[in-house]
Amino acid sequence: MTIPAYTPPALPEVVGGATDRLEALPDGGIHSWRGSIERAFSRVRANPRSIRLILDLAAVGFITLAFVSTALSAEFLFHCVFVLLVLHAFLFGLRVTLLRIGLVSIPLLVYAEAKLFGLREPTLELTEWPLMFVIAVLVAWMADRRETTSRRYAALFRRASERLLTVQEDERRRIAGELHDGVGQVLTALTLTLDAANSAPPQVATRRVRQARQLADTALAETRDLAHRMRPGRLEERGLVAAVRDLANQSGFPVQVTAEAATADPHLLGPTATVEVYRIVQEALANAARHSGAPRAQVSITRQDERLTVVVADEGEGFDPDEVPESGIGLAGMLERSRLLGGQLSIQSAPHAGTRVTVSIPSGPSAVAR
Repeated sequence: MTIPAYTPPALPEVVGGATDRLEALPDGGIHSWRGSIERAFSRVRANPRSIRLILDLAAVGFITLAFVSTALSAEFLFHCVFVLLVLHAFLFGLRVTLLRIGLVSIPLLVYAEAKLFGLREPTLELTEWPLMFVIAVLVAWMADRRETTSRRYAALFRRASERLLTVQEDERRRIAGELHDGVGQVLTALTLTLDAANSAPPQVATRRVRQARQLADTALAETRDLAHRMRPGRLEERGLVAAVRDLANQSGFPVQVTAEAATADPHLLGPTATVEVYRIVQEALANAARHSGAPRAQVSITRQDERLTVVVADEGEGFDPDEVPESGIGLAGMLERSRLLGGQLSIQSAPHAGTRVTVSIPSGPSAVAR
């Protein structure tokens, strides 16, 4: 069924109305008012007892005036008390509001039934007050829900931040290990070779210098390779498929890459999403090369229903996913990257049955990390 596009009704033109007054505000006027309100609520949350005491004293004052004052209507004064109850509900939640409703009900009923207590007070209609109390309770309940939701999202944000820090630390440890085991070892050999050349006869020194030059070339090549793996050159311009093919050629063991024609577009994903998916494939291939013992691996890239799916599979030793913590073999990094992209990542493996890593994310230039 096709839903017709919504066409808003034409609004009558208002001369000199609220629109003109909004347009007359300076740039950022609305945002400054919003900021002022938020700062005011922040001050209230910082001093809850003082604000609560002020509201309670104001309510006691209005109730007292209702009994002793003839200049102001008792109905008006009790309505002011209701406004204070709503403020209590919004600022302090349901528990505080229920207590205040119970306390306010006592003088309200005494005033309404003044004749039973020998008081000469004007008649006060109570018909609307149950509804007003219900409104205050609803406001308090919504305020509690809002506060609970805020705390929940704050906790989620803290956990996400902690996971990101864990992923960053794992990435730094991996880079440090590669620098130590690769470039560091070559540079150590280069230093020893130059020291030996310094005290050797001329012919031997010449040979040592030649060896040192080869070691320097090896260190430079390993540094460039590490830099490329950290940030492949022109990744965003060339696209994910081309970058994965280059990665497969540099993986050190056979990797077959198959990609649908629809996935070859360099702008299939946004820049951030392209890098994140590349990192997932990179980690999966590194795990296959280091741990699986498989003679080869396969990477397939497909697109269907505005979602991009990348599968990295091997026929190696495999493992039991239940026995491997998320922090192991880079799983935490892959899972976190897929979550940040709004996607899903699954790992299917069993001992002696190979491993299959599947990541599926929304495709399109707007697919970026969230």
